[in-house]
Amino acid sequence: MEANIENRKMFRSAIAALFMLALSGECFAQSGEAKDNRQSSQRADTIVHKKFITTSPRLGGVTVTNTFIPVKADGNTFTIQMPTVDIGIPVYKNFRTKHPVLVKAGIRYQGLILSDERKIGSNAFHSISIPVLFSYSITRATNLTLISSTSVNSDYKQDIEEQDILYTVGVRIGFHQDRKFKYGITPTYTKGYSGTFLLPIIDIDWTINKRLTLTAILPARATLKYKVSEIHSLGATVWIGGNNMYRLNEAEKEQYIHLRQNNAGLLYEAKLGQRWKLNLTAGYTLMQKLETFDIDQKISLNKFNDLNHRRTNVAYHEKSFVVQTGISYQF
Repeated sequence: MEANIENRKMFRSAIAALFMLALSGECFAQSGEAKDNRQSSQRADTIVHKKFITTSPRLGGVTVTNTFIPVKADGNTFTIQMPTVDIGIPVYKNFRTKHPVLVKAGIRYQGLILSDERKIGSNAFHSISIPVLFSYSITRATNLTLISSTSVNSDYKQDIEEQDILYTVGVRIGFHQDRKFKYGITPTYTKGYSGTFLLPIIDIDWTINKRLTLTAILPARATLKYKVSEIHSLGATVWIGGNNMYRLNEAEKEQYIHLRQNNAGLLYEAKLGQRWKLNLTAGYTLMQKLETFDIDQKISLNKFNDLNHRRTNVAYHEKSFVVQTGISYQF
């Protein structure tokens, strides 16, 4: 029985380490963009073979989201908000060759705002990231994408140091053997405050039928969506929320704050014209940990079980409801 308990602990630690990859959420977002870019490249390749031009694919976009979480702990209720702004812009594209190429860059802001929280010194944390993507179509069914993202995560109450620069790099191989089923694999290396990780990310896009689709970027998110009409869609989703780490300067010792969540909920999506899209998600945190650690609380490469051996300074492990809203514009 003790062996089973230990195995379960190790399994939870391994999953937690996977969740840590979401500390640079742009990596997952870029993986999804790589898939869209591959499809755009394939459409463009088809256009070249047919020798006429149809509607140009939209490769740029802006997405604004906010997540709201009320937390009850120690007889007090405080709130967590995570505003996010993603901007992606194609800086180079050539779809008129046998092997289409796309280079895309962007900027991503993510905040962690705590209201009425009494134990953690700072209450506002910010992350500024620069994601870059290079996509190359090997064949019409296979695509290679290089992904990188560099970010600075801090409460910005002191000067930025070298250890405040976090990064993620990955190489995605995408496959499009069937129009209804596409997938990709991305070996990814991530450096964060808690340590370094080398793990695979898998993305899936499956059109089950005319109304039902399954999309996933594992382990970040999986969504089953039903198309009610050309405008409205409903679905169920499980996702990792937060999971960014930020430097905490407002403390006696050098520390970092870490939010981890496993969420499940229902979603509503509406298309507002050809370019706008609205998303609403309401759910519950199946697991939620808001913790602070001394800056030296790091683990060795892929020592998953050691994640649970870090010594916390402040810890909240309460579950709560979560609401996420978002709007996006493509150009």
